[in-house]
Amino acid sequence: MTETENIADEHILTGNQEKTIFEADHITVRHVLNESVNAYEILINKYQVPIYNLFLRMLHNQEDAEELTQETFVKAYEALPDFRFEYRFFSWLYRIAINLALNNLRKRKRFVGAEYLINIPEEKDEKKTENSEHLKWAVDQLKDIHKAVIVLKYYQQLSYQEMAFTLNIPEKKVRSRLYDARIKLKAILYNSNYY
Repeated sequence: MTETENIADEHILTGNQEKTIFEADHITVRHVLNESVNAYEILINKYQVPIYNLFLRMLHNQEDAEELTQETFVKAYEALPDFRFEYRFFSWLYRIAINLALNNLRKRKRFVGAEYLINIPEEKDEKKTENSEHLKWAVDQLKDIHKAVIVLKYYQQLSYQEMAFTLNIPEKKVRSRLYDARIKLKAILYNSNYY
């Protein structure tokens, strides 16, 4: 049995209590910090798809999403000694990812637009695809700060508390930004005469 399999089994077999994801991630982080590099593979396998999807929804580009997903895990690994165990690992990881996404958007702000929608995998239902494409276009019209809260809330399904941690702003500010983002998104959709 490999070291990674032993750590994964430890998550299941530790005591009589069922470990939560929160606790399981912390166990894995402790193993990584104790120089078990293979344990990091568990975290990568667990969060690679959600992080990739976050980038895909924020950037609308598969190549950038793949590259930044890798960069997120490298940065997280390098910063792992500074990880604070009172936080959830995935919220901490999302903070790294959202910062990378926002930096990427700032660098290419003039070039972000509908042309990136071509890279999104197609859905089967034609009307659903059309609606989805228009919604992606509308979200893409938002300022980066509003785009981030929409993606974190509705695509990544983070709680307000997790969003606050990820964006490094107070929870009240998250609620305010989300409210503003919804209003702006509604206006964009209304003004586009699509709905």
